Amino acid sequence: IVETALARKELFVHAESLFPVCAYWGPKSTSVAKVLQTWNIGEDAVVFIDDNPMELSEVQQAFPGITCLQFPGNHPAKVWDLLGELRDLFGKPVVMEEDRIRRASLRALDEMGETGTPTGTFLRHLQGTVMLDYRKNPADKRPLELLNKTNQFNLNGFRISEGEWQRRLEDAETIVSVVSYQDRFGPLGKIAVLVCAQCGECVRVSHWAMSCRAFSRKIEHHMLDSLFRQTNATDIEFAFHATERNPPLQDFFKSLGVRQDGSNVCRVSRADALAQCEALPHQVSELLND
Repeated sequence: IVETALARKELFVHAESLFPVCAYWGPKSTSVAKVLQTWNIGEDAVVFIDDNPMELSEVQQAFPGITCLQFPGNHPAKVWDLLGELRDLFGKPVVMEEDRIRRASLRALDEMGETGTPTGTFLRHLQGTVMLDYRKNPADKRPLELLNKTNQFNLNGFRISEGEWQRRLEDAETIVSVVSYQDRFGPLGKIAVLVCAQCGECVRVSHWAMSCRAFSRKIEHHMLDSLFRQTNATDIEFAFHATERNPPLQDFFKSLGVRQDGSNVCRVSRADALAQCEALPHQVSELLND
């Protein structure tokens, strides 16, 4: 029935724009849980729309952080008000390439059928390429978007204004690494950014964020490996701050043996980091400043 409905030609939103499609009898919160798991996002990033107040209440109780809106089925004129509210919640002034490929990359991830943490053999089978771009591009809006919207793999959750970002790019001492990834399932686009400065033999990282779509591929290991090689540093310091949303980054630090000095500064040595970066699975391409 659902497939027949989604095949109708007059629909403004086509079936290929919907993923995942969860259509079965049962609590709506079960379907919402599937969506959250598939997209690997928090409930505060989701809006649930239904014409039934009971269904709205059931989902709201299961996921208090979700915004629940009632569809005005008996009041067609109010649909425009709903669309306006959705525009305010989700509208973007600029649609980036990553927005266009996000759904396709999630479909590919679902087709991969990953369970748990992929093995090294599986990752090598992906035939992935990690591209690290150290050139500063003030016209590229994607790195700032990653820093300000990424929560789970985020060094400290600190947001940065566009003006401050431009000043960082103009600072000759600032090092910026913007990372793209693709494999045999397709491109993920620009999925990570790291901002740092070198002080002698130590590199100090002020910001580091990576999209949740890039988890479990050892891309973060490739980034550290590249940074140590490019700077020839003996240690990397991180301006770390624990948040409710960044346990994935905390777990990564634990796996590296990152040391905390009692403040919010964490440090990892070249030897400890590179010991975890042996036999990395992907090809690497680096773009450097002239």
